[in-house]
Amino acid sequence: MAKNKKVKNKKEEENELDLLHPRGLKGLLIVYDFLHFWKNPSFYVATIISFLTFCFLIIGGFSSEKLFDVIGEIVDTGLSLDGGLIGLSLAGLTLIVTFGSEKLLKSMVKISVEDLRKNGMPEKSKIEFSGYQTAVSKFGFAVFVQVISLIILFFYNLVLKLEIPSPKEGLNTYFNAFFLSLAVFLILYSLFLVVQMTINIFTISQMNHSVYFSESIEEILADEKKKNSPTNSNSSEKEK
Repeated sequence: MAKNKKVKNKKEEENELDLLHPRGLKGLLIVYDFLHFWKNPSFYVATIISFLTFCFLIIGGFSSEKLFDVIGEIVDTGLSLDGGLIGLSLAGLTLIVTFGSEKLLKSMVKISVEDLRKNGMPEKSKIEFSGYQTAVSKFGFAVFVQVISLIILFFYNLVLKLEIPSPKEGLNTYFNAFFLSLAVFLILYSLFLVVQMTINIFTISQMNHSVYFSESIEEILADEKKKNSPTNSNSSEKEK
């Protein structure tokens, strides 16, 4: 019975570790908190701008042919941008994962472990991931969005090159305005995610500096304490 209980406890611990360290694409979306991504400033600013673009295109009375030509230019711009943005995002992700500060990582993990020790294992819906996990998930999510944007823009480009016959002029104007607005959204969202990652890198650097700063203060205080200790005072008096 004791052996079975021990095995059961071990399995429960493994399940808890799996909850704290979800893997794969599903794990990335869980750590990033994908269900609330719309709260991110990058998303709603890009959404607002693309919606305003759609309204402007409809009110402006542009012809479907004109919008079709503009879509081609926007798609070409997006394809050239997204390729570079993906490389930039992957470089930032590699930098954090491969060359990240070991002391900072241990400090972040220690905070998470202390929270678990005090509060116990939280419910599945209330799990809070460490700062390191969150930072990496932001880079991973940015790459994911930029790749999806690149794929969609690629198919846009394919449809444009095939020159598929268009339906009625009025209906086609709405379609083209929508597709153009969507392309604007994808490009802007990809760009805003780069801004988000830049802020993310700055935050990590500040946290890293904070860890080294705290260590330096502790070392200075320890040296001061050592200098002012009674043993050092007696030895200095003897030397005189």
